[in-house]
Amino acid sequence: MVGSAQSGGQIAEDLVQAGRTVFLATGRVGRLPRMYRGRHISVWLVLSGRMDITRQEILQQGAIPGRPLQGALHTISLQSLSAQGVVLLGRLTGVDDGRLSFSDDAEEHVRHADEGSALVRSLIDEYIARNGIDAPRAVPDSAEVIDALLPNPPVRSIDLAARGITTVIWCTGFKGDFGWVRVPNVLDAQGQPLHEKGVASIPGVYFAGLPFAISRRSGTILAIAEEAALLVEDIQRRLNTSL
Repeated sequence: MVGSAQSGGQIAEDLVQAGRTVFLATGRVGRLPRMYRGRHISVWLVLSGRMDITRQEILQQGAIPGRPLQGALHTISLQSLSAQGVVLLGRLTGVDDGRLSFSDDAEEHVRHADEGSALVRSLIDEYIARNGIDAPRAVPDSAEVIDALLPNPPVRSIDLAARGITTVIWCTGFKGDFGWVRVPNVLDAQGQPLHEKGVASIPGVYFAGLPFAISRRSGTILAIAEEAALLVEDIQRRLNTSL
């Protein structure tokens, strides 16, 4: 498997629990616990304002907008995957005649994910203390306190045929295919929408539900009401102007 964010982590766990041999090419991706101090992590992120951070703020921090590693029913970490038998690899760097090459940075990726989770937990702790919220004390999460089991020496290349690997699952994120939009100046050089909060640069063209269109809420159910209202407001304004 290639990619260790939300989908990659969950699929890797499903496969290893089904008895499959899983090699996971990791990346520099954040991570979130599923529960923290008595509430789902998403609830804390909304209450503390973390989901309101704008796309521009994320980019100014030098980060690439994306969804962190998070389990659907419980916390998933790279180290918890390794404890179940998933072989952690570094970043995929190349493919040559059926042989995959990897960098030696799996340990760094584990550390980066741990630091991301620790930062989010500390921000929630500050929010709880600042607002005098009566919340349970933090309890160590078993998926976060175990050590990662890394190959020693690190696996730097894999011959797919020699290993008997017949399937490679790509979980490296995706972008929408907007090739059907044949309107000048609506898409950028990468074929993605040119817009400001879902409003295209061409009057009367709109894009709803884009991930990170405005904030971290964008592209999730949390943003539907707010962002739909913004588009409706712009449509109404244009209609009133044209009358």
